[in-house]
Amino acid sequence: MSTVNVNAGEGGLMWNRRQVLMHGMGLVAASWLAPNLVRAESVKRPELTLLNWPDYLDGGVIAAFEKQRGIKVRQVFFDSDAERDQFLVKKGGESFDLMVVNRLHLPFYVKQGWVVPVDKAALKNFGHLDPRWIAEPDESGRLLGIPYFWGTMGLAYREDLMPTPPASWMDFFRPMEVVRGRIQALESDRELLGMALKALGHSVNTEDNAALTAAESLLQEQKPHVKTYRYTDLNAEAPLVTGEVWMAMIFNGDALKLQEFNPSIRYVQPREGTVLWVDDLALGKGKGGRELALAFLDFLLDPAMAVRNAESLHFATPNRAALQQATREYLNNPNIFPSEELLSHSETVRLVGARTQRRINDIVSRLMK
Repeated sequence: MSTVNVNAGEGGLMWNRRQVLMHGMGLVAASWLAPNLVRAESVKRPELTLLNWPDYLDGGVIAAFEKQRGIKVRQVFFDSDAERDQFLVKKGGESFDLMVVNRLHLPFYVKQGWVVPVDKAALKNFGHLDPRWIAEPDESGRLLGIPYFWGTMGLAYREDLMPTPPASWMDFFRPMEVVRGRIQALESDRELLGMALKALGHSVNTEDNAALTAAESLLQEQKPHVKTYRYTDLNAEAPLVTGEVWMAMIFNGDALKLQEFNPSIRYVQPREGTVLWVDDLALGKGKGGRELALAFLDFLLDPAMAVRNAESLHFATPNRAALQQATREYLNNPNIFPSEELLSHSETVRLVGARTQRRINDIVSRLMK
């Protein structure tokens, strides 16, 4: 994504030597040296490959690491959990040095051989993390990923277009007449079905057949009113920004990012509660090398970089030291850091039994047809 100044690092030192030699040795010596310099300067910089959501890492943070290490960070983007899985099935973990993974999926990714455990001893900034957000080690005591961001799922809406702001998940699943056909839902099995379950008074992790049947009925009832099932774009062409969509199921930080393009966009966390999510950074088996990947992880854990990244993206950082450097505007935003009351009504998505997961997959598959 970012580029390094051509005068930096080893290439820059060689160019300075060339200037000295041209003045001190004359053009004959310089012409003898020039072919070697061209070959040296054309050597490709080391590259670190990151599998990531779009717009989920501050460009300035990337540029700072690239400049510090003299490398290039190449990002490969996915638009859904399913697309990330497709990338990994097709290319394998060997194609990526790092990847952003929903914590729920980490154990499965390890079993597939797509990610490898993280040696926290190699991260000098690991101690800045709030233990609350660090995943439990697996059965072998290994740490599978490093917490990146945490947050909530809620509803973004156009204040200037909606006659009444939504307050409940039922305002989304059974929308008022004027909003029908102007709704955007997530293409995400557990979150989408989970919020339907939440609207009906059930746990997002229930395995009760009757509850799952009722949630599917609610989703099918809503389907004719949904314009699209997808994650939102984070730019001026996003349907919520243009007014093509009036209400969308969305991650909290994404809603705040869209406000930069249209101040009429508002975000609400429905009164029934919601899901709490944690994204981890996990190590792949890419060609960039374990040492470089760990160096980037540690760089992102540096408090100055962590707070810069978090405030740019409007997501809650799990980095305690970074919070000490954060602005009051960021710390006091309830859409980034929800109240304890809302948190008490919210849940993290947990793994369910194989039979229930197949049922969930079938429900969402039928919905997307």
